[in-house]
Amino acid sequence: DRMMAVLPLHYCFGASLLHTHLRAGGSIVLGPRFLYPEAVLNELQSKECTGFAGVPSHFQILLRNTTIRQRSFPRLRHVQQAGGPLAPAFIRELRTALPGTQVFIMYGQTEATARLSCLSPEFLDSKLGSIGKGLPGVELSVLDEHGEKVAPGEVGEIVATGGNVARGYWCAPEETSQWFRDGRLYTGDLATVDEDGFIFIVDRIKDFVKSGGIRVSCRQVEHELLACEDLLEAAIIGMPDDLLGEALKAFVVPRASTAGGVKERVAAFCNESLAPALRPKEIVVLSSLPKSDSGKVLKSALKAL
Repeated sequence: DRMMAVLPLHYCFGASLLHTHLRAGGSIVLGPRFLYPEAVLNELQSKECTGFAGVPSHFQILLRNTTIRQRSFPRLRHVQQAGGPLAPAFIRELRTALPGTQVFIMYGQTEATARLSCLSPEFLDSKLGSIGKGLPGVELSVLDEHGEKVAPGEVGEIVATGGNVARGYWCAPEETSQWFRDGRLYTGDLATVDEDGFIFIVDRIKDFVKSGGIRVSCRQVEHELLACEDLLEAAIIGMPDDLLGEALKAFVVPRASTAGGVKERVAAFCNESLAPALRPKEIVVLSSLPKSDSGKVLKSALKAL
C-alpha cells in the first residue's frame, strides 16, 4: 500500500496514517498542500498511490472543483473519510467518480487514537449515512440520559470504551470529569441505532439550534443544502431572532464554475426542497469557510462574524 497523506501529521488522523503504514511496511507519499487540489491528483497518479484519506472538505473540493471525474486512477484501491460527517450526496458522487475504488466511512475522536468505528464499502447502499459499528476492541453504545441503551430510532449519546480510549485530559480534572466517566468516553455526539446495530449520528450536542421551539440539527440542514449542486460547502449556525428566539443562518461556498445569482438559487432550492423549519433565514455567500489546520470548519469563526 502507498498512502497519499495530505493531512497534517500533528493531527491524529494524519498521524495514524503514518503510524499504521510504517507499522505494516507500507509507504507514505507526503502530498502537496491541499491549496492546490489538481496537484494532489497529479501526485495520486504519478506516484501510483493505492490509498487516499481526507476529511469532508477535501472530498467536497475534489468532487466539485477539480477534474477528478475526467481522470483515471487504476492503482487507487481505497479511500478513507473521517474527521466529520460527509453528506450522503457527496458519498454518492465519490463512488461515481471512483468506480473501482472502495470507500470507507469512519468515525473517531482524538481521545480515542484515532478511530472508533467504520462503515465498510459493502454497506454503503443499505446503510448510507451510518458510521457503522465499533471497531474490533472498541465497544460503542448509544445511551439515554439515564445511562441505558436506547431503543432503535431513539436518540442518545455515543459512549465508547476500549484500549485505545484515553483516561482523561492532561492536567484538566474538570474537563476529564465531564467527558470521562466510569472508564468510558462520552463523545458529545447524539445518534440513533437501527435494528441491525448500525449507528447514525444526528449531531453534536452543542450544534443544535432551537428555532420557534423546535430543536433543529445544523448537520441535517448542511447535508440538505449540499444536495444543491451549485454549492461546494455549507455551514449552519444559530443567530438571535426576536420572533423565533434563534434563527438559522447559512454560510455557503459556491463551486468555482458557478455563475452569479448563487444566493437566489440557494434560497429557491431551500423553498422547494427543505421543510419550513429547516430553511435558513439568512444566506451569506463566502469564497471559503474558515478551517483549522486539519480541514475542519471553524464555526466559532463564523459566529464571530
